[in-house]
Amino acid sequence: MLEAFRTARESLSDAVRITPGRLATYSFLQLLLAILPGAQVVLIRDLVEADDPWGALLGLTVVVGSMYPLTQVSNAAGQRMMLRLRLALRVELARAAARLSPSRLAEPEVVGDLEASQTATHPMSDVAGKPVQVFSAAVTSVVLCVTISSINLLAGLLVLAALVPTVLAFTLIARMEAKGWPQVGGHERTAAYATEQLIQQRPGTELAVLGSGWKVAELIADSRARGTRVLDRMVRTAMVYELGAALATVLLFGGALIALVLGGASGGAAAAAVAGTITGLNAIRQCGYAFGSIITAAPQAAIYRRFVHGVPESGPRAVVPRVESVALDNVSFSYPDAAAPTLCNVSIAARRGELVAVVGVNGAGKSTAINLLVGTLRPECGRVLIDGVDAATMTETERLGHFGLLVQEFGRFEFTLRDTVALGAPYAVTDQEVRAALAGTFAANLPLDTRLGQQWGGTGISGGQWQRLALARIRLRNAGVWILDEPTSAIDAEAEQEIFTELRRTSATRITIVVSHRAWTLRAMDRIYVIENGTVIQQGTYDELMARPDGRFARLFAAQHE
Repeated sequence: MLEAFRTARESLSDAVRITPGRLATYSFLQLLLAILPGAQVVLIRDLVEADDPWGALLGLTVVVGSMYPLTQVSNAAGQRMMLRLRLALRVELARAAARLSPSRLAEPEVVGDLEASQTATHPMSDVAGKPVQVFSAAVTSVVLCVTISSINLLAGLLVLAALVPTVLAFTLIARMEAKGWPQVGGHERTAAYATEQLIQQRPGTELAVLGSGWKVAELIADSRARGTRVLDRMVRTAMVYELGAALATVLLFGGALIALVLGGASGGAAAAAVAGTITGLNAIRQCGYAFGSIITAAPQAAIYRRFVHGVPESGPRAVVPRVESVALDNVSFSYPDAAAPTLCNVSIAARRGELVAVVGVNGAGKSTAINLLVGTLRPECGRVLIDGVDAATMTETERLGHFGLLVQEFGRFEFTLRDTVALGAPYAVTDQEVRAALAGTFAANLPLDTRLGQQWGGTGISGGQWQRLALARIRLRNAGVWILDEPTSAIDAEAEQEIFTELRRTSATRITIVVSHRAWTLRAMDRIYVIENGTVIQQGTYDELMARPDGRFARLFAAQHE
């Protein structure tokens, strides 16, 4: 319950901060509607019993005639407030997610909170109006109680008591939904992911060629069926609660009418009380719904606020264009629950102007070594040195500024050409800088507003062309250390030769570290480190390593050498 009150208070604070005018308008209209049922009681009684009914008739006409348009305007004001809040929450969430460091993104609980926070923005945006509805319904009940109590005290108290069953029912419904909605959300996320695989161009095409899209469709059907069953149970239970509350409310209203009759109320007074309570019943019912909505949204709102407030503000990110040296100094690392260390006493060094390669079979520890160097993993022992300084003394943002990283699963950002390449830098860049990064690529002369990606109606490009754009982002970033993980895996041999010729030509301005399985690319390296079972077992130039026919490197690349 305390969590629900906290959620209501924080949501109102958000509304005051983000859209104060719309909150004020909505609150005023809700309170105006709250007093109309009580005014209706007084006016109907006066219309029937007063000697001069014309004033009461005019007032009743105004009250009854204004109820519907005021309700519509109030609903519209509430929806506009909700839309503005939802926009603000989603933007706030996106900006918080953009501030996440690579190490935080590697934490499963952080990713889970982010997904839950995305779902939470919808109910959270709706909560701000609920405290206003609860308060206005309470005002309606109190005003009706007072006006009807002036006719008969017991009847007035029974009308006020009629609020209780509805509030109780929706509180129980909300608690049930608080347990059920996360289950529904999990099934929906599974179905949404599977649906994306069917409709996005790359996975959809692969599934169509394989003829196995129907299997994904069955996964979607199963997930949605599971979610629907949970929803069905929730609806059935809610219906039982609501029917019970409705029966209790009818009994209380019936008791109020009996009290009016037995209390000797006149026909006009009784009619006025009946008309007023019928009008106010919907507001009283909305109170229970609003209160239940706050309770339902409270756990989701708590996750959202914990996530958003848990991501620290970050200042401007600087890129360091000149780095003299980087090194792993006797570094060891083990993943949780691993049977053996992934890396053991590994030392790798590179200086400005050098092209250095790291090679080994899958699972040898190459990617772990790169992640330790960049800082997404922390070594158990040993040091990571950048210009001779222990990288552990740097913040993660400072450390990342030294590197330009092209991972094997590079991003295919289907934005405009300008936006796709500009993502390489953490600051605003000019069109001239984007053009310079694209020099020598297929896109050098394309309009920068060209939309990429066929699924958005843009230009379809090949995997190799996407990889050239990923390299353009690294070039635009111009960091002192380039780390390229299979940088030409999707490119033909001729384009590969052009890229490495360019890397060699411009190598004096930076440190270049390459992870590759292609012998041709390794010929250009100043030094090659061979990792096997988490240790460096060989190092040297391509020719030096191939000159040892019994060495691991020669055995790995003998076929390509031929």
